[in-house]
Amino acid sequence: MTYDRAAIMRAAWVIVRRFKGRTHETLSQLLSRALKLAWSDAKQEAQVAKVVAAKRAEADALAQRSSADLLAEIVTLENAGVLGGAGRARLSELQAALCKAETREAADYIEKRKLIASAKGRFASITFIKKDGTRRVMWVQPATLRQHTKGAEASDAGRRAAETRAQRHPNLLPVWDAEKKAPRSVNLATVSQIKVNGVTHEFRAC
Repeated sequence: MTYDRAAIMRAAWVIVRRFKGRTHETLSQLLSRALKLAWSDAKQEAQVAKVVAAKRAEADALAQRSSADLLAEIVTLENAGVLGGAGRARLSELQAALCKAETREAADYIEKRKLIASAKGRFASITFIKKDGTRRVMWVQPATLRQHTKGAEASDAGRRAAETRAQRHPNLLPVWDAEKKAPRSVNLATVSQIKVNGVTHEFRAC
């Protein structure tokens, strides 16, 4: 820890001027006591600053976590036998962060869906991380996917199933893999880049 010695000395002299002539101490004795007080205050302030910085860093790290990651920790805490005060406080922080993460991700998913859909009959390139952790670049063609789905002709059960999947997994987007010539699902949460209509869009993948 680095201290501003000049500032500490100035603080000590403020104390000296305040108490000079009001005690039986000599100037050197008063200055010595003032320096001890100034150093004590400086160390306390440094400790408080350290705690505040740690809390801010923790809050920043929490704000960057994905909803899936936050939810996993929430479930672990909720299944714990005894939480205690610290556990309840942590659970509250996680729940607040989860709400923000879901809102942030929902907006992110909407943007990515719109970008991919804007390709229409043209090709778009999607870079994402697969379940096994490998990086994949997929060329998709939105219009072709529509030709291979029933849409309005689907049965009521089929439409309900599709709606349920969309609600439960808003991060999954059905696409047409132009190279494999087959329908696939892309996890929008892991998409780091979309190239469409000659423009490259970068994203932070979870």
